[in-house]
Amino acid sequence: MEITKALHTDHQELKKLIRAVNKSEDGAERERLFTQFAELLVKHSRAEEKVVYDALIKTGEEEEEEAGYEGYTEHGLADSLLAQLKGGADPMSPEWSAQAKVMMEILEHHIKEEEDEVFSQVKEDFDTTERKDMGDAFEAQKEKVKA
Repeated sequence: MEITKALHTDHQELKKLIRAVNKSEDGAERERLFTQFAELLVKHSRAEEKVVYDALIKTGEEEEEEAGYEGYTEHGLADSLLAQLKGGADPMSPEWSAQAKVMMEILEHHIKEEEDEVFSQVKEDFDTTERKDMGDAFEAQKEKVKA
């Protein structure tokens, strides 16, 4: 699968899961959904960094390099918030709910920016065959990541 399609598929699933976490009014369901969300987020992020952000950085083009480093930075912020959410607070507490809401907002901003800007850069810099190879590498890398 072409890389932007593979990323978009994950993005849709991540948005669906974090929205469901935020809508749920049942602690056990929130935990179950959050566990699914966290696993996919970690696998997606690490694979995307290796396959997409590193490739953009290696182009040597200033705009692409900046996009790659910005992606790493935003993923770092999401990792930090993910660690807080995993920190053992009651998933029905106001603190946890606020953190989950911020996670959703950060994620949705990141996805919109990435699909609006980074996808265009990837399509400009890499031909169809390269994008397909990147998609295959992305899926293989996700399998290697331990969440």
